[in-house]
Amino acid sequence: MNNETLKAGLRQVVGESNVIAGPPGGPALVVRPGTTKAMAECLKLFHGQQAPVVTLGGLTGLVHGTHTPSHYFGISTERLNKIESFDPSTRLLVVGAGTKLEAVHNFAADHDLRYGVDLGARGSCTIGGNIATNAGGNSVIRFGMTRSNVVGLEVVLSDGSILTDLRGLPKNNAGYDLKQIFIGSEGTLGIVTKALLKFSRRPAGTASVLLALNHLNSALTVMEALERACGHSLLALEIMWNRYFEKVSTALSEGTPPLAPGHPVYLLAQVEGMDSGEQAVESLVGALEGIDDVIDSALATTPVQESRLWSIRDGSDVIERAHEHVLSFDVSMRPHKYAAYIADVDARLKARLSDAVAYYFGHLADGNIHFMIGHDGSSGATRLIEECVYDPLANYEPSSISAEHGIGREKAAHLWRSRSTAEIAAMNRIRAALDPAGILNPHISYEPKSLDAQYASAR
Repeated sequence: MNNETLKAGLRQVVGESNVIAGPPGGPALVVRPGTTKAMAECLKLFHGQQAPVVTLGGLTGLVHGTHTPSHYFGISTERLNKIESFDPSTRLLVVGAGTKLEAVHNFAADHDLRYGVDLGARGSCTIGGNIATNAGGNSVIRFGMTRSNVVGLEVVLSDGSILTDLRGLPKNNAGYDLKQIFIGSEGTLGIVTKALLKFSRRPAGTASVLLALNHLNSALTVMEALERACGHSLLALEIMWNRYFEKVSTALSEGTPPLAPGHPVYLLAQVEGMDSGEQAVESLVGALEGIDDVIDSALATTPVQESRLWSIRDGSDVIERAHEHVLSFDVSMRPHKYAAYIADVDARLKARLSDAVAYYFGHLADGNIHFMIGHDGSSGATRLIEECVYDPLANYEPSSISAEHGIGREKAAHLWRSRSTAEIAAMNRIRAALDPAGILNPHISYEPKSLDAQYASAR
């Protein structure tokens, strides 16, 4: 079978209008199956031809996982966007992989429930992509990452075989829990077509507070007080360093941010009240009583007020627009090591690339810092910045090069920093067992090579 015969076969499966041109920087041709069966038939054709395939979701990923050579084929979950079924008695929802995260949140709200995973790209990212990357987001402290919120999956393997477990039994030790293999696998083991998600009771109200603090230690003091006083009612605890806060809050607040910029650290906390909104406010205010480290604060007790505060934390696109070139990073470590690590990275950047501008923010309680580093795009800048961010990680063990964004192409060259040779070998054995022809995302390599060799192959 040649390429033209393969394309003709794909058109026969999905229809002429669903074989389209691919996105910039990705495959030249994209197929859009509308059912699991059609997805399976497409993969059978790709498998028979040993054609390389990349799965496309909402295209909101931050690690270039869908950036491929043009001769690859893309297979999109865009049309797998239906809410299939809902069981109110178990609070379990079956959705297609192409369903937007925001649509799931809206469905949950319509039933006075909620879904535990939330992030700034909710309006464009898809459930399948969230599952493929094991997305985290703002509420990990309360609900865990995506794998904690997925009860079952339907997955198509590279040869077109379909694995379905949408039964939703809370206790089932009959063999391996296969869904966990696919969550976080970034499309290298199979393509998710449906997911069974769990909802929980929606709170009667929430309250948020933005705090200005003098030091990371003050943020850790506040974190300990909130965790002790609020327990499971603490929904989120986000940290922003001044450069990020000043840039984003000034841009979004038309010159009048909720707190004055210039303080070293800002903390944004959200608490829920299961019985009333007033309960949330009382819980939050009570937890902060007696803490002397707070310089200034802004309390939000209505959805509109909360939205204003959270728009700052979710406003990283302001940074993207402020610089011609921006590199994003997503590392994790113990929260009490943040200050030393950031100082380390800052010193390295100043010594090696003085024009680079670094913005820091992230999830305090989860031990996850996001870096956005603006630079001029000069030759070698990407490699220098990556070394400034990743080289110090070895001094802050345990640590990870990817807390929640995944590996993709961008971080494949650095996987050895967070995974041992034995772990990478085991990952490759699983991959070879489920995709022996190696057609799924072959551009993402998990080889434990030297750093220089990996740079040459990944660029």
